[in-house]
Amino acid sequence: MKHYNNKILVVLGFSILLLYLIFTCSKETPTEIEPPEKQFKVKVFSSEGQPIAGATIEGGIDWEFFQVQTDNKGIAILPGYARGKRVVIYKNNFFPQIVQSLSPTQYTLMLTPQQLKLIGDVAGKAILFDSGTLLTIEYGGDYHVYSYSDKDITEAASAQLPKTVKKIIFYGNTLWFSTHEDGIYVYSLQNPLQPQQLFHLNISGYLGPFAVKDTIVAVGNPWEPGPLRIFSYAPDGQYQELSTIENYFVREMSFLSNYLILIGNNESLPTVFNLQDPTNPQLVYNGLEWEYQSGFLFGDYLILVPRNGHAIGTVSYKLLDLSNPANPTSIGSFSADSWLSKIVDSCIAVGTYYFHSQSISVLSGNVSSYFQTVAIISEGTTDGFGGCAPPYFIIGGRFWKLEASSYRTHKNE
Repeated sequence: MKHYNNKILVVLGFSILLLYLIFTCSKETPTEIEPPEKQFKVKVFSSEGQPIAGATIEGGIDWEFFQVQTDNKGIAILPGYARGKRVVIYKNNFFPQIVQSLSPTQYTLMLTPQQLKLIGDVAGKAILFDSGTLLTIEYGGDYHVYSYSDKDITEAASAQLPKTVKKIIFYGNTLWFSTHEDGIYVYSLQNPLQPQQLFHLNISGYLGPFAVKDTIVAVGNPWEPGPLRIFSYAPDGQYQELSTIENYFVREMSFLSNYLILIGNNESLPTVFNLQDPTNPQLVYNGLEWEYQSGFLFGDYLILVPRNGHAIGTVSYKLLDLSNPANPTSIGSFSADSWLSKIVDSCIAVGTYYFHSQSISVLSGNVSSYFQTVAIISEGTTDGFGGCAPPYFIIGGRFWKLEASSYRTHKNE
């Protein structure tokens, strides 16, 4: 009996042990959650040792995107996941800085040699700057007349033109603009306060770039190579198709004398037609430029834009002389520290900064050697470059004046 009881006790003890093991093994072991990385501070100072307020630190993608500004002490509080990320630090009138791996330290922004001083807001792209008067037009057809000075800009008049506006050309004292699918409208701006419609060319199709000379207008196709259509027109809006040109993709076009210059992809940089007889266009030149992606005109020059910068922070541009349009001649190259979009005159250009395409830069130099960035607008540039008459510039829907740096001026006083 005693032996039997011992067996019972052994079995009971084993059962209790087994139940304990089952119970303890079935309990979920709490997973240790890694605490999120702590926020950290970044300081942004100028090269003169002053804190920069309102500098933006931007990086990340999708749900880890961040965009933080510094306070009056030049301090920004970054989320923990921003540590080690590639960022750009930027502020108007400072050179943007790319940081490959962000850390809680102090960064320095270099002041640009000159600064763009904000005068006021302006709507639309410039049609004409003329002795303190600025004419602009918006995509939706809103036309504006402004008066401006070094201190302010004021709207003097406005009008609603009937269509959305694509490409604009100011030719003589007339405004030409293409629409999406309603041809080309022509307005007299002889009295800028009261634009008067002269005529409407009801050209069919979805219009692309166009060019005007005398009574001839050329219209391109924005989506595919050709046809490029050549029309004659009359002041009452009557028009007649004179010829078509097939197989050329056109980004921009312009007349030089009797020659129509087409700027397309690298198989058309440029293509030149003699239109002395517009009923029979004659191909006189076709430029094959495999290392270049696009181009733009500056007077009698064509500036060829490369596919990539040729050195870190520098873009090398090819220069073609079109003074004899039938025989464009390469006359060398020049460099810039921005991707140029327009050469304004012999010493001023506009582009996007090499290290930060959101930043619109104003450059000083010439096509004989080099263009160097002298001022930058990095904030609120969604509306892009809207035209200029140096020292005045429209950038991001705002009106700016190019001046000497206020810091440098103060230091020199």
